[in-house]
Amino acid sequence: MKKLSFVIAIFFLLGNISFAKEIIRHIHWTQPPYDEIIMQTAKEFMAENPNVEIKIQLVADADMPTKVRTALTGNGVDTFAMPNMQSPWFMANGTTAEIIPSAFGKSTVQEVVDMWLPGSIKKTGGFYEGKYYGIPHEMSNYAAWVNTAHMKAAGLDPVRDIPKTWQEFKLIGKILTKKNNGVITRNGFAINTKAAIFPFLILHTLMQQQGQDWSSEKGLHKSLSTKGGLEAFSTLTNWATKDGIFDPGLFDNEREGFGNGLTSQFLTGGTWYWGVLDGYSVKRNEVMPIKYPRFKDGKNIGGVAYGYCVFVAKQTKNKEMAWKWLNYLESRPEKYIVHGWFQPRKSLDKTLAAKYIPNYEVFGEEFEYAASIIASANFAELQDAVGGAVQRVLFEGTSNEDSLSMLKDDVENILEM
Repeated sequence: MKKLSFVIAIFFLLGNISFAKEIIRHIHWTQPPYDEIIMQTAKEFMAENPNVEIKIQLVADADMPTKVRTALTGNGVDTFAMPNMQSPWFMANGTTAEIIPSAFGKSTVQEVVDMWLPGSIKKTGGFYEGKYYGIPHEMSNYAAWVNTAHMKAAGLDPVRDIPKTWQEFKLIGKILTKKNNGVITRNGFAINTKAAIFPFLILHTLMQQQGQDWSSEKGLHKSLSTKGGLEAFSTLTNWATKDGIFDPGLFDNEREGFGNGLTSQFLTGGTWYWGVLDGYSVKRNEVMPIKYPRFKDGKNIGGVAYGYCVFVAKQTKNKEMAWKWLNYLESRPEKYIVHGWFQPRKSLDKTLAAKYIPNYEVFGEEFEYAASIIASANFAELQDAVGGAVQRVLFEGTSNEDSLSMLKDDVENILEM
């Protein structure tokens, strides 16, 4: 009888082991209606893989870095999403696993990379110091915006006279700037200089158009001692100090200023700005997005790209299965595009993208040429240092050369070079 009981117990244990599910804990930010797509995708993955259970935790976007760091400390996460301005910290600190090609049915990492539009992984924050750690979940980019009603009132043609170079951008800005007794009452261009992120992102494009590598820490540091770097930096600051098209004191928020007609051009709006614009006095038919201007002899680089990648935590036991789940999650861009959310997977039907992304002829065509944000664990510190360099020129009268020299010192201190 004891022997029989022992045998029954062994079969019971083996049965429990055979039916035990592998759990993959995923952290994602919450944003309707995309939450429903993610949850449904998890259900379908589990139906196809009955031995796997996907547990999804949805958190506010702003809480993502802290939530993931805490979960990593307690072994409470296997896969997670992260924006490209935050993801370098996780890659630099060894918390993420490299891509496993076999999980995608591929033989090499490059074959996996080729499943997405060129440069997409780098632009959305899944690339760090020569290695690939993430795959894209979403990608957006900045365009330039112009008030076409202002152009018409000034005798300009909103089609023929759209600026294609920074020289044209400056000249049109001069025409569109309004003054009263020598005081600017409407900017030809504006940017929020008090929030360092905005000049930092615009300089990403200007620097890369000048051939500088602002996608890496070393490239940013090197640019501060080059002629091209000085020209890129001066182009931005000169709009306020020399060209007379930008008074930083007129208002702080360029998105609000543009929406209320207090500036005619700005450079930090994505497709989402249409919704923002509806809260202000300027009408949709009075403005339009345009491609970022270029330097006449510079590189063909557009506004900066930004977005999210998904990652496998290095502590995850079954990394291959975790990558299979993430590949499955990111294999249905057609589900997202109907809501205007762009996933740069090559399998996406371009006609759908053109149908559902507002002004796709501007934003969509620029994805390939969008500037890549620096991949640095010191992102916040570098951003503030660059913003401070711009402020020194605009508000303290420091020369562009001296401010860049001081910025170089700041960068060296931040990077401990």
